[in-house]
Parts: sequence; structure tokens; C-alpha cells
Amino acid sequence: MMSDFHDFHFMYPDWLWLLLVIPLVLWRILRQQGKGDWSGIVDDQLAPFVLSGNEQPHRLRTALIIGLLSLLAILALSGPAWEKKQLPAFRSQQAVVVALDLSASMYVRDMSPNRLDAARFKLLDLLNSRKDGQTGLVVFAGDAFVVSPLTDDTDTIAAQVKNLSPEIMPAQGSYLSAAITKSVEILDQAAQGNGHILLISDGASDAAQAQQAAEVAYSKGYTVSVLTVGTEAGAPVPLSNGGFLSDSNGTTVIPQLDSKTLGSIANAGQGMIVGHRIDDLDLKQLNTLWASSLQDAALLAGDDRKLDAWFNQGIWLVLLLIPVAMLFFRRGWLAVWLLVFVLPQPQQVEAAMWDDLWQTPDQQGQQALQAGDAETAAGLFKNEDWKAAAAYRAKDYAQAEKFYAGSKTQEGLYNYGNALARQGKLDQAIAAYDELLKQNPDHKDALHNKNVVESQKQQQEQNQDAQDNQNGEQNNQNNDQQDGDNQQQNQSGESDDPASQQASESPPENPAEQSEPEASDQSADEAEQEPSEQEQGSNPEQAMDAETKEQEQAMEQWLRRIPDDPAGLWRRKFQYQY
Repeated sequence: MMSDFHDFHFMYPDWLWLLLVIPLVLWRILRQQGKGDWSGIVDDQLAPFVLSGNEQPHRLRTALIIGLLSLLAILALSGPAWEKKQLPAFRSQQAVVVALDLSASMYVRDMSPNRLDAARFKLLDLLNSRKDGQTGLVVFAGDAFVVSPLTDDTDTIAAQVKNLSPEIMPAQGSYLSAAITKSVEILDQAAQGNGHILLISDGASDAAQAQQAAEVAYSKGYTVSVLTVGTEAGAPVPLSNGGFLSDSNGTTVIPQLDSKTLGSIANAGQGMIVGHRIDDLDLKQLNTLWASSLQDAALLAGDDRKLDAWFNQGIWLVLLLIPVAMLFFRRGWLAVWLLVFVLPQPQQVEAAMWDDLWQTPDQQGQQALQAGDAETAAGLFKNEDWKAAAAYRAKDYAQAEKFYAGSKTQEGLYNYGNALARQGKLDQAIAAYDELLKQNPDHKDALHNKNVVESQKQQQEQNQDAQDNQNGEQNNQNNDQQDGDNQQQNQSGESDDPASQQASESPPENPAEQSEPEASDQSADEAEQEPSEQEQGSNPEQAMDAETKEQEQAMEQWLRRIPDDPAGLWRRKFQYQY
């Protein structure tokens, strides 16, 4: 028993700070209940007859009870503990691998909006309903590929569902045998003694092989169930060019739901077949089947599979509080001291120096970046690549260029080119993209960005040539006007810069500088009264600044139009694995 007290500690020690308040409260009670306030009113000779003589013991008794009540309450909140209790560890052993059909027939629109979207929506509903156990995801068509191994993080899987489509598959077909085999591999790698496989499909290209694969899966303790999508009537498969898929004879292909074949596969795997429903009854049926497994949820056997948890002994102090609190129930003190129990638990306030003790600068930078504070993250990161990424996200493209300048990786060169393009350094950006394309000529994003930058550069050169030509024509025109009208030359303040007349006689060459329509119809008198404003508006330096700003905006719009294709990663990965 004595050895147990060597482990004595408080589970919530911050509550002990309230012990400092007890002496102040007791002093306040004794002072308020003292008779010192009456001594200045009642005559000293009458005081023994007017004031009660036993007031002092009563005050001390009240203070002691309040002090004891406060002490017990604070100690109970602090959680005294010196003994550990072994609790059995409960873990759900249920593992489910979902195999999603991504064949071209999933584009059939015999369901709203089509089979693929209906299957993806149902998959998301299933992931949202998975609160326990582990879940994996496989996609298949002409072959099967792993999107996610078994994990309890269903949110990560759900984030990838929208990127799954037949376009990412390297070969077409509905080979369920490959999907079942790949799902079994995932369950075997996780050392799961039992598990479930769910096929979401509309048919099978290899019925016999799929039945054999389902039997093998069940022999290993894995059931195989099928969730069907589509209708028995079927519909044509739409193509991207607006037509429909046809066979070698030119006949339009109409894929129909093959419930019979899919049912035989489910029977071979000792699972069940359910049809797609708008409500969640189909998922409830599947969850009922999976929950009925004897080994789906079990207590981990063995003493080494138990959790040690400190037992909070403060519960016994609460029992002592009850009779003491009853003494004050009728006096109204209980309501005041109940505030102790509803006070929020003190929170640790850590300064920046404490952050450095528990987190590395890179971890702090990642946390700031996830919070949307890219500027702070750029200052915290020590890793050059992360610092560059944070600077780019903070739109500090000059710093991003500096950090990416020494990178020789494909990703570094790509981001280096983007940072240069954002600053309008088109020639350097093209050179960076060329360097990347030497390493990987098939880098589609780099090719696209290079074409965009080259197009922008060409447009800039054309605009510059047009501006030079227009300036030359305007100079000739203004010279002729100066020779034919000396009075107008005098009114222009004998200025050699003809741009002041250009503001009133010809529209600005840059749309960003063009004024309101009323301003272009100014009279000659108004032009004479405000020559300085016109000269200022036609200043070539300001015109170049406005043109540069417009070009930066155009570049921003072009770069924003770069398509975001997360599915491309899966497409290239599956092509590599195929």
C-alpha cells in the first residue's frame, strides 16, 4: 500500500491555484462578521449588554466549515490519483474494402444523373457511415488499382472520390476477378483475420474467374458483397464528341445491368447483393451483414492487451462534501460555493518560447500554413522547399524565386518558372520551363504554362510594335498640325511633347488609361485651361506603369486558367503500374 503512494499525483494540478484564494475568503468573512463596525456606534458601557457575547466562536466555526468545504472541493477537482486500473482495450476489427467499377458503362444515364455519379454518391454515404473499423478503396476496369489501403481516416478517401472516373484507367473492361484479388491483397497485408469486400458495379466481363476469386476470398475469411448500379433496360454509352459507343459492326452498345451474374459472385463469396436505392436502406442491409460477423468486434484477449489508466480518487472527496454542504443549504452559502464547480478549467498559456520547446520551426510553419497565414509560415519554415512554397502562397513571388532558384528537381523548376512568370519575367520563365522539359519532355503542366507565357510574350511584343507605329504616326500628324497652326502651338505652351494634343484628339492606346466618354469631347478652351493635367495624363512613364500593371493582370488571368487536374496523378500512376 505504501508503494502505491509513491505514485501519488494530481491529474489536474492547475486547480490547486485556488488554494491561494481560501485565506482571502476566510479573512473577508471574519472581517465582515466582526463587531468592529458596531464599536463606533454602541457605547462601550452598553456593548456587553447589547452585543452577543458568543459571536466570536460562531464566526470561527463558520470560517472553519467554509475553509474545509473549499479545501475538499479544490482537492476533488485536482484529481488525486495514486493507483492504476487495468481496463480491457476494445477495438473494432471490422475491415471493409470497397471496389468501384470505373468502366465506360458507368457513364450510362439510365440512372440520375448517371451510374458513375450514383455510385460515387453512394460511396460517400458509406464512408460517412463508417465510424469504426478500417476502410480501403480499389478501382477497377481492365485491371484493378489501389486508391487507399486500409485506414480509419475515411475523410482522406472521400476527398479522392470526385477524381475517380473511367478516364484515369489505362484499360477498359469490368474484370471483377482483378478487383477481388486486389482487395484480398490489401486485407492480407493488414493481417486481418476477417474482413469484407464490397463491389460496386453493373456487370462482369469475367464471370467465371470472378466467382473463383470470390470463393478464394471467402476461404480466407473475407465475404464478398455486391452493390449494383444501373437498370435491366440499360441505355447507350455517351461519348465526349456527342455520339454513342458502338461495336465493330457499328451497332450501338447498350450495357444492361447483369444482376444474375453479380448475384452468383456474391453467393460464391457468401455475401449479399443489394440494388442501389435513393435512401440508405441498401447500406443498412450491408452494415447489418457485416455487424453479424462473430469476429467483427471483439475484446482484445490477454493481459498485455489491456490499458492502464489512473483512477481518480477525487470521487471519495465528493462524498465528504455532501454532508458539509448540507450545513450551508439553508443559509444560502451553497449557491455561492457552487461557482467553484462551474469555473472553467485553467488553460495553459504558452508564449512563443514554449512553442519552440514542443514544435520545430517547420512544424510551426506547417501549422500556420494550414491556418491560412502563409506570410507567417514563410518566416517560420527552415526547409527551403517549404519556405518557397509558403512565400509563393503569400504572393511574395520575389522570395519564392530566390528559394526556388537553386532547385534542380522537376517540381522546383516548375515552381521556379511560375514564380518568374508571376513577376512578368517571361524570358526567364520560359528558360526554366525549358530546363524542366529537358528532364521530362512529357510534363503537361510545364508545356501548358510555357505556351501561355510564350503567347503572352508574343502579345506583348505585338502591342509594343503597334504602340511604336502609332506613336510615329501621331508625331507626324502633330508636326503637320504645328506647321499649319502656330496659334495652337502657342496655346500648347511651346511644348515639344505632342502627347498633350493626343489626349484630346485621339483616344488613348491603353484601355486602362481611357477616360470617360465625356472627357474625350473636351473643348479647346478646356484643353487650354488645364494643359498641365493633360501633360501629366500623357506622361510616357505613367503610361508604361499602367501598361505593366495591365500585363501583370493579364498574366494572372492566364495562369489562373491553368486547369487543376488532380485526376491526372492517378491516371499517370495507374498507367505506370499497368
